[in-house]
Amino acid sequence: MTDKLRDLFRLDSSVLFKNAQEIAKTKKSIYCSPNIVNGSCKTVPSCRHCKWEHMKAANPDFYKKRTLKEIKARTQVLVEAGVQRVFLASGWMGYKVPEFYYDCIQSIKEDSNLDVYGLFGAINGKSLVNLKRAGMDGYLCGLESPNEAIYKRFRPAGDTLTDRIMALKTARDINLKIWSGFLVGLGETDEDVIVGLEILRELDPESLSILPFTPFPNTEMWEENPANPLKWARIMASARIYLPKPDLFSDQTSGFYQGYGILGGANGFYAFPDKKSLSRPVQGARA
Repeated sequence: MTDKLRDLFRLDSSVLFKNAQEIAKTKKSIYCSPNIVNGSCKTVPSCRHCKWEHMKAANPDFYKKRTLKEIKARTQVLVEAGVQRVFLASGWMGYKVPEFYYDCIQSIKEDSNLDVYGLFGAINGKSLVNLKRAGMDGYLCGLESPNEAIYKRFRPAGDTLTDRIMALKTARDINLKIWSGFLVGLGETDEDVIVGLEILRELDPESLSILPFTPFPNTEMWEENPANPLKWARIMASARIYLPKPDLFSDQTSGFYQGYGILGGANGFYAFPDKKSLSRPVQGARA
């Protein structure tokens, strides 16, 4: 199967993007959004690329645990905005999630028809089982980078790449939907991308996120270059063609990168609504 990927990498961009968008046209557009339960994190030292460090600098209260009232209020905003999927997110709190997280899952399910995914990093099987019992539909856990050396460069502590793959396999074994992917623009080679896409193919996820690395202020990697948009879009398109079944998500829904995500065949989009409904300008995917 790796030969098929290498052939995709050699395609002219116009052909590659056309083929990816033809697949995207067969799929419904999906909007997802975070509902942050806990801004603190037990990863010490913190990840060198972590956007949350930037957010904590901008808002000192960001690190605090949210109350159920806050979770409910955010859920209502997402429902009113037309979001279909929420990922309940926190910093990595270790392999056993706090019991409060189960209450948050139950609250969202009681107040909405949203598909609920957990996003807590690598966690143990018991936590996954308990989250499922609380009503969680699926688990989102990115590989970050399929190259172990690159992974350790920007994430020197906390859960490992192997831990994350194991958590996804465990989620699959207990019939949770799984959602994974990796970042582009951290120095990975074509062979690294091939390894990552082969790992994802074996996991058989329902959803993929192939996202561009974007440096943020107040992080150790803020002086590094962001992902090349064309390279990112080509990797997205290759993933879309190689793995046509999953929904493919882009987190770039405005600005310079947005069009490249559409070129790459995305039919899922991250959204960060305030109190107004989402517009749906996406071309190439069915509403």
